[in-house]
Amino acid sequence: MEDKDDSESVLPGPTPDPSKIPSVVREVGELDIEGKIEELGIAKISDPILSELIEFFEETEPPEPLSNNLSGDPQSEAWLQLLLTLMIKEHGKDSASLGEIELIIGEKMNREGSDLELFLNRLWMMGRIDKVYGGAEVAFSPNPSWLEAR
Repeated sequence: MEDKDDSESVLPGPTPDPSKIPSVVREVGELDIEGKIEELGIAKISDPILSELIEFFEETEPPEPLSNNLSGDPQSEAWLQLLLTLMIKEHGKDSASLGEIELIIGEKMNREGSDLELFLNRLWMMGRIDKVYGGAEVAFSPNPSWLEAR
């Protein structure tokens, strides 16, 4: 193998110019993380009150079924999408456990127990939701592109 001369090896792109990088100088501990989070509109993590969520879903009109019918039940998928969106936006939680899903919208989806778990596993295999292991039971987290699907 031949040794290449340093002048022969050229990095792609323009030469770095440190003067174009803005410097942010602050004292250690000065960053207000809570203020920045609030400024960005990110929800703080809070435990949802299940009875309030159940009441909300009892009063909510059925969402439009998802147009993609690969799951076999676009209406149930729409209910799940609504629940997981609510968990993220209102409570800052990235997932809901199988028990929470069953308790809150199981009746709306006409599914419970192993039937609900089978439905969720089918959505997981399709890449629409992810499984989250840990805690007392398996939880399910939405794929961001699936949350945007209509």
